[in-house]
This record gives sequence, C-alpha cells and structure tokens, in this order.
Amino acid sequence: MKTNYLFIVALIVATFTTTAQDFTYGVIGGVNFSKIDNLGGSGFGENRLGFHLGGVAEWSFAENWSYEASLLYSQEGEEFESNGVNTDVRLQYLNIPVQFKYYAFDNFSIHFGPQIGFLLKGDVSLGDADAVEIEDTVNTSFAGTAGIGYDLKEYNLYFKSTFTYGFSDVLDNVSEGDDMSQLPGSVHLSVGYKF
Repeated sequence: MKTNYLFIVALIVATFTTTAQDFTYGVIGGVNFSKIDNLGGSGFGENRLGFHLGGVAEWSFAENWSYEASLLYSQEGEEFESNGVNTDVRLQYLNIPVQFKYYAFDNFSIHFGPQIGFLLKGDVSLGDADAVEIEDTVNTSFAGTAGIGYDLKEYNLYFKSTFTYGFSDVLDNVSEGDDMSQLPGSVHLSVGYKF
C-alpha cells in the first residue's frame, strides 16, 4: 500500500517538474507543537514539542504561483497529565506535504495543500515508566496544510508557519460514526535555506 502512495507522489512531482518554469531546492527544519483530538489533553496548551527536518523543492508555474514539495522527518504526538500521571505519546513520521504557494506580495506567500504521512514509530510512556510501543496505530495518514511564509531572497533564507490537521485517526480503534476521533493537529514553525 505504501508503494502505491509513493508512486502517486512521485507521479505528481514528475508532473510538476515538466510544467515548471523555475526550480529551487533546499533544506528546512524547525519546531512542532502537536496535539491529538480526544486523546486525553483538554486544550492546545497540553501539546507535545517536537521538531521536523528535511528537504524541500519549489517549482514556479505561473506569475506569483508555485508548487512546493517537501520530504520531512517529523516528531509529533501529545503530552498531557491525567489523574496525576504524565502521559507522553511520541509519534515519528515521514511526511510529504505538496503545497500550492501564492506570492501575495514581493516576498510574502500563502501556502496550502495535502500531506501524506508514514508512521515510522509510535510509543507512549506513563510517568517514569519505560516507553512501550503503541499497538493498533494507523500507519498512513492524510492531512491538510495551510500557512504563510516569507522569503529573504538576498540571503537564500525563508521562514514558514504551517498549520496541519489530519483527516485520518492516529489509532485504528474508532468505530464508524464515533465522535471520539483521534485526529492529529500541529503547528510547524520552520526556517529553510535555498541553494
């Protein structure tokens, strides 16, 4: 199944490349603030701090418009306290966001688009106990992304703020029609360098 998804992503990227006028690539990294609906925390204040790191490529296809695709290692999850016990849910993903970017002003952009993610590892620790692997995780996730960015072209640097919200549950234990869906959400604050 993962092979099919990777093939689709590769096909999309190949299509973007053949229609692109300008091409740039670089590296990107930053911090994540993530949370999972209905898992245990009561607000976004009980989020988990993590990081993301990877590569990025951008193709312009029209005036003020471009595609941007990234391949990111990302630490996500949630950390919360329940009945006096601290619970730390750690999820490691390989995420592939494919976004449209619109340059509204000279260096200011708005970006949005889908993301597919592949779960590399999921574990949880309760209090001071050792972490144990989470069973019944959903290994492939789908999400929507949106945010803003700013390019410092004279230094080849750029900054992004992205909100990501999942369309698929983290755990494979929710019945259809259940209002306790465990959908992940995260805020990514990123800095990148374009070669």
